[in-house]
Formats: sequence, structure tokens, C-alpha cells
Amino acid sequence: MKNENPEQYISKDVAQEMIEKALRRHNRRSTIISSILGWILIGGYSFGLFHVVQNT
Repeated sequence: MKNENPEQYISKDVAQEMIEKALRRHNRRSTIISSILGWILIGGYSFGLFHVVQNT
């Protein structure tokens, strides 16, 4: 095990800032992915619905 200097440790504030930044990035990416998947599903549903309505 390495002997680490206390100078290499990060402060509690810096750690909290890193966590908040990671959460913001995660939320942004998940929102984008969810909206893309939602549009794909709505498009597929609409296509299927129009196809069924057209054939009746």
C-alpha cells in the first residue's frame, strides 16, 4: 500500500463540487437519451397506427 501525503487529498468542498458536476452531466445525458427514445417510440406508434387506419 502506498503512503499518501495529506497534500494529495481533496477537500470536502471540492469533492462535493465534483459530485454535483457529475450529477449534472448524468442528468443532461439521460434527458437527451430519453427524449430521443421517446421520439422514436412515438414515431413507431404513429406509423403503426396510421398503417392500421389506412388498411381498414
